[in-house]
Amino acid sequence: MGGVTRIWIGGYTSDMAGTARGIASVEVAPDGTLGTPKLAAPMRSPSFVAQHPSLPVLYAVGEKDGTFRAFRIADDGALAPLGRVFAAGAAACHVAVDDGGRFAVVACWGSGQVILYALDPETGEITGRSDAAAASDPYAGVPETELTAPRPDYAPRRSRAHFAQLLPNGQLLTTDLGFDLARVWTYDAGAGGLELDYEIVFPFGAGPRHVALAPNGRLYVDCEYAVSVFVLEPAIDGRYDIAGSSRLRRAPLQPGEAAAHVSVSPDGRLIYATIRKSDVIAVLAVGERGIPSPLAEVPSGAAWPRHHLLLGSRLYVANQHGDEITAFALDGDGMPGEIVQRVPTGAPTALVPALVPAR
Repeated sequence: MGGVTRIWIGGYTSDMAGTARGIASVEVAPDGTLGTPKLAAPMRSPSFVAQHPSLPVLYAVGEKDGTFRAFRIADDGALAPLGRVFAAGAAACHVAVDDGGRFAVVACWGSGQVILYALDPETGEITGRSDAAAASDPYAGVPETELTAPRPDYAPRRSRAHFAQLLPNGQLLTTDLGFDLARVWTYDAGAGGLELDYEIVFPFGAGPRHVALAPNGRLYVDCEYAVSVFVLEPAIDGRYDIAGSSRLRRAPLQPGEAAAHVSVSPDGRLIYATIRKSDVIAVLAVGERGIPSPLAEVPSGAAWPRHHLLLGSRLYVANQHGDEITAFALDGDGMPGEIVQRVPTGAPTALVPALVPAR
């Protein structure tokens, strides 16, 4: 499993109608078999977590509370609070940590905020916070008669930041699901903040949600409302732009159906996307110019597949409403086959690999 011996599990606790008790962890055997999940630290609805790139520190957002905090990781995977709890925005739902361990970025679905947190280079402790510029609706002022949402149950428009992706050139891309935007930022070490470089506008009502970075530098963005994936291609100047798109499924959109998470196979040939309500894993083949097309659909095995993790010869799916992780064996072509393991765990919302350093 490439050195991965543990997976961190984010989840929803009772404050968000879930059955998790906090941040959990599960051991991964060399053949990909998962052990029994254990509570690593009690916390209210830690819906997403991220590990420091070089220190034994884990960061987590509290979605209901609108908080962000750090934990020290013990050898056995137990977590101890590190430093003070910082405020985030409403419905903080994602965190990404800089590869150099200089900062963390939190996206807030409820308030639309993108928040930068400074990290202590020696301890990994959170030391400060600054808000990035708020998003503006690129479709504001466009007559409603000229706008058509991809689905009749489309939600009212408001800024909803949802994901942060570090880019190969050192910049950062964040999605705004509510305003159909991806915004690209430059970290200003001197000013200690994020400076907006440029924006990418998606079709009205698409709802860009999560991002996957391909080995060749392309970005694949799954759109929650349109249940589609868009390809972002870097130009000669390094700026990304939309190069094409594909529906995740051949079947027509169903009311309430929503794309969740997207990933790319290590060789860049396949795209995987989890789709809630229809409860399937969509598999797409990457074709000419990187544009994918639907290839197959595999039932996720339980209700509401939210996040997933591609690791070695396994695909692990966090089924939020099913209260379990389903593990799929991947065949030689990367296609999910049979479910080889079902692992009960409370309302899982994120599966994040932990690299345990050699001692």
